[in-house]
Amino acid sequence: MENFKGNGTINQNNTRLGDVVWYFLPTVVTVPPLALPANALVIYLLLGKPGICSTSEIFTLNLALFDMLFCFIVLIEYIRFLCNQTMEAANFLAWGLNQAGGPMLLCILGLDSYVAVCHPLVFLRLKDPKLRLLLCLVVSAITAACCYLVKLSSPFKWNVILVLLSSAIVIISTCSILILKSLRQSGPSRKEVHPVKKRAFKIVLTVFVLVNIHYLPPVIEYLLRQFGPSHLKPFSVVTCVSYAALSMSSFVQPLSYLIRTKQLPKMRCHRGSAAEAKTVATV
Repeated sequence: MENFKGNGTINQNNTRLGDVVWYFLPTVVTVPPLALPANALVIYLLLGKPGICSTSEIFTLNLALFDMLFCFIVLIEYIRFLCNQTMEAANFLAWGLNQAGGPMLLCILGLDSYVAVCHPLVFLRLKDPKLRLLLCLVVSAITAACCYLVKLSSPFKWNVILVLLSSAIVIISTCSILILKSLRQSGPSRKEVHPVKKRAFKIVLTVFVLVNIHYLPPVIEYLLRQFGPSHLKPFSVVTCVSYAALSMSSFVQPLSYLIRTKQLPKMRCHRGSAAEAKTVATV
């Protein structure tokens, strides 16, 4: 989110602040109602699994927690901004969760899958739960620092966010290419791909699509504001679209996990069997 300059007139600032209300209204209206139940379901399913800290799903759990926190914070900050339209309130703390925490966790997921496929012996040595919990703590600390950085008036903060988003895209793309190359070199005699490799490739492919769909538009929007036409500064329709795409990751990411792990069909079956049992009991 572009920081407002202090050298503008009061009328210009009021106009810009009024634009922010409408640019981020679609995000606030659509994302939390969809993302909150989806992430709550993912958290419920993951917490019920034994030994989750020793698997890559600990990062998925952390990502779901970040997305839940984002939904609550963006609602609170938007309501606060409506009541107090100031430049300080216009810098939403919630964007740090999506622009820093999400990409870093997706990068760790991609790297974890890459090591599992291409370097299985190294992967076995790195399955210590303490290491995974330590990585989650480090990501949480960096995310908290980025959230604090969003509230500052320094212009270099957006360079930090741009580096994070660009690095995420490059790392995930590289992991996807290397894993695909490794799967092709598994040998023509094998008719079926090993389940571990198949699972890792699905994770990285999903992460690759999510990163490019949700995090590439903010990068393009930032570059347009810096080097594009003057009418794109500081806010435009491109801003609305890019931040809506960024925020929708809070809903699409848990949904992709439920689809990839085939949890949605199971839930439907459980609901169907429960309904049948209830009908039989009634009869």
